[in-house]
Amino acid sequence: MAATRVPPPPFSAPLLDGIHLSGPWKIFLSALHGAVHGEGFDKVDAGYQAAMSAAPATAEVVGVGGLHIGGQIGGNVALAFYVVVTSVATLPAGGAAEGDWAYALDGRKAGEAAGAGTGVPAWWSNGNWCAADSGLIVAA
Repeated sequence: MAATRVPPPPFSAPLLDGIHLSGPWKIFLSALHGAVHGEGFDKVDAGYQAAMSAAPATAEVVGVGGLHIGGQIGGNVALAFYVVVTSVATLPAGGAAEGDWAYALDGRKAGEAAGAGTGVPAWWSNGNWCAADSGLIVAA
């Protein structure tokens, strides 16, 4: 089947029309749903279009967690978008937006002893960096 482009999200249109989803968003979400379920659209192209629409052109994408050049990529591939990758001690103390992600290189996962952290993703919430696996404030 030939690839069919999914229309870009209608960001200029309001999401809701009263209590109902607006027409432009219904059309977009219907096309996206069809693309994901293989109904006349190419799934890879649908994902590409959604990602291109969601990420600003100035965003830097860094492959992490085993994504390497060469070789075959199969199954699901995860990408993480971090504001910073650093030690717990040098995580930004402010200026992060709610929901921003960072990677604490020496952050402790649940069950790791103090000073023996092997690294943990963390998100900015309510003025703190929280460890992704526990929800507690990230610690080294």
